[in-house]
Amino acid sequence: MRTITTVAAALLFVFPIAAGCSSAREEASAPGEEEIGEEGAVATGQSALATCYCAAPYTCGHSTSPSYMYPAAYSAIKRAGVTDSQLTQTYGDAEASVGTHCPEPGTSYSAATDVTSTSTPCTRVHKLRMEGFAAWSRVPPTFSAHIHAVYAGTPVLKQSLKNQISSFYQKRNGLANNAIDDICPISDAEITAVRNVQNGGGGGTTSCTAGGRYCGGDKVVGDANTLYRCNSDGKSATVIRACSHGCYIAPAGQDDRCRCVAGSAYCGGDVVDGDANTLYRCGSDGVSTSVIQVCANGCQWNTGDDDSCK
Repeated sequence: MRTITTVAAALLFVFPIAAGCSSAREEASAPGEEEIGEEGAVATGQSALATCYCAAPYTCGHSTSPSYMYPAAYSAIKRAGVTDSQLTQTYGDAEASVGTHCPEPGTSYSAATDVTSTSTPCTRVHKLRMEGFAAWSRVPPTFSAHIHAVYAGTPVLKQSLKNQISSFYQKRNGLANNAIDDICPISDAEITAVRNVQNGGGGGTTSCTAGGRYCGGDKVVGDANTLYRCNSDGKSATVIRACSHGCYIAPAGQDDRCRCVAGSAYCGGDVVDGDANTLYRCGSDGVSTSVIQVCANGCQWNTGDDDSCK
């Protein structure tokens, strides 16, 4: 059945800081520091954090899959040079994070992503910032070494992440102490890049290729579940179609495309690209297709069911 599902997540706490855990999966801090709740309540690492905060089905869960990232954020993080194997948390419910890495309200993705650090972490942090991430390098002994990145172009953000982005604009560290970030100092150019993405523009790579196809948020402004064609000015875009099963951001050099339901049959132009008089089978990856047959008398679109030859 051709459907797409979203799951609501709860908006919870402000800055993530607590003691007791220091893995790359969570934002933790030294003993004695405090977690400030949305209503001003205080919970310390040894008292009120023995619980999970994400709404079902994400409660107490954790993932490194890019499927839990906003599509434009995934595209941007790839442009910054981060590979799938370097994603250490795309959503998570570690108790010390107090909801910071839960999916955004009403969505199935989190705007906060943790990635591995490098031998030159500030280089990676800079690349992420120029692609629209409010990003910081987290270092021992307060944290295990990792990079925490919040994509400013995400259309829905929990309050904690809004606060972290606000902290970033003040060149601060996005933590409860809100200190100036002296690990990878934040530049004016980085602030401009993040603010531009938050306002609907591009990050370090702002132009699209004329005639190319893009999901909204991938170099063109628009809905993440809509496929667009880049106009001749290399900036604006025209709607091709809404993607009822989500829009797939392809690797660099390839056109983006709508996702399809694995195993289903489609005429070319109905969700999948291809000849209008050819019937295609959607691959197991929900993206690729193979020809079933050329329809001598034309291809019939069947709403809610597999398409067929006439």
